[in-house]
Amino acid sequence: MKEITKGEQRALQLELMAYIDKVCREQGIDYSISAGTLLGSVKYKGYIPWDDDIDMMLTRPNYERLMATLMDDLPEHFTLLYYKSHVAYLPFAKLYDNRTYFVSDLDTLNRGTGIFIDIFPLDSLPADKIEGERFKKKVRTAVTHLVSSAPKGLSYASSEKRLYFIAKTLLWLPYHLHYKGHSKILAEKVDLLMQKYNNQNQKFCNFVWSPPKKTGYFDKAIFTEYEDTEFENLKLKKIKNHDVYLSELYGDWRNPPKKKAVRNHNYYRWYWKDKK
Repeated sequence: MKEITKGEQRALQLELMAYIDKVCREQGIDYSISAGTLLGSVKYKGYIPWDDDIDMMLTRPNYERLMATLMDDLPEHFTLLYYKSHVAYLPFAKLYDNRTYFVSDLDTLNRGTGIFIDIFPLDSLPADKIEGERFKKKVRTAVTHLVSSAPKGLSYASSEKRLYFIAKTLLWLPYHLHYKGHSKILAEKVDLLMQKYNNQNQKFCNFVWSPPKKTGYFDKAIFTEYEDTEFENLKLKKIKNHDVYLSELYGDWRNPPKKKAVRNHNYYRWYWKDKK
């Protein structure tokens, strides 16, 4: 097996993202790159120096349109990891290159899948943030049950840190014994739960499987206007009002982050399935 270089990894991610961008433009689907990808585009016109993935976000109607399009037709070397078309243990989608795969001691939840793009749906949150935090907690519990349904070994305890892996192995074992093998039902339940407030004319939204904190309530108005932005060799889409979004996520995002805030996927090693 041949290990994938950092340059090859980024090239494959950019190919995946270029395909999604092409589909979205052809179908009139609004999207924005998100999180560290959006930050990287604004500050560096590409990857943040320590980053190693690409994230994107869509309002729920656009997310559903994109999922339907990707389920209908994909290049042979791409696979959509989405609960309606593939066994999935997380409440968002991934598009991955099926010519590749990863090895990890800590994260085997999506064993067999390859280099990916994360695709996040944005759903409504209630204006009352106490109610919103209760709702997010309920979503996190439902996702815990979904992750625990992973049937193979200790995949349900997958994490980015060894201490978390050990803790989840013990604490989530009862859930694993109860829910393993029921991912399809649980994934649908989580997906419906996340959309609870979508028809209630709420002001705020976010990817609702998000950490418990006081921030993360984005005004829906910032997801109505989009513009092109440079990211490496691509022209992608972003929300016009990126300052509100990035400030909510990162605080003073124009300055270098504190060391503890720097995160990546260095617990993965990537390989080609076939020798090039």
